[in-house]
Amino acid sequence: MTGVALLHSLCYYSVNLINSKRPSAALNNFETIVDGWIPYLGWTWIFYYLGDIYVLFFGSYLVWKLSEAKFYRAVMTYVGVIIGGALVQIALPAESPWPKDLTSVQQFFHNFFSSGPYACLPSMHVVLIVLPACLSLSVLRFHWLKAFSILLAILITISTLTLKEHFFLDTLTGGILGLLSYGFWRLDFKKLFKK
Repeated sequence: MTGVALLHSLCYYSVNLINSKRPSAALNNFETIVDGWIPYLGWTWIFYYLGDIYVLFFGSYLVWKLSEAKFYRAVMTYVGVIIGGALVQIALPAESPWPKDLTSVQQFFHNFFSSGPYACLPSMHVVLIVLPACLSLSVLRFHWLKAFSILLAILITISTLTLKEHFFLDTLTGGILGLLSYGFWRLDFKKLFKK
């Protein structure tokens, strides 16, 4: 899973580098009326940055609990969705709606980790939150833990909007792509193509 995390970082920084070189006229504007209804809530950084820990540690834990065949399917699903998401971000370049006045914590993370606001649609933050949340439904035994995982994923997803890290369409497409990648992971290709 470390390799998957490194691949995501490589794709994120590559997309930002490529899209930052484009003229502003080449960037799409994915703002909708819904985005105007969502206020900036700086304190929701707690959920947003918790997402990185959720994906890295909880997501890794879930994948390691899988059988060997399902483990390799999960790794391939992660690799495919990360590369696919990056290609869409390059094909549909845009700039995130980062506000000018960020909270000090959000500003720190932007300065320390971000290379720019150009990795937008789909929101890979949301994709990589939805996928382990769905995996938890197949892996975890306790219903309360599954419910907690889903609730946390919802809060993290909402925080991408309330921190103005993403537009509504970025988040929506990220959620759809996360669900589709989970559906892909559930496919058993050996059974599917068996005569």
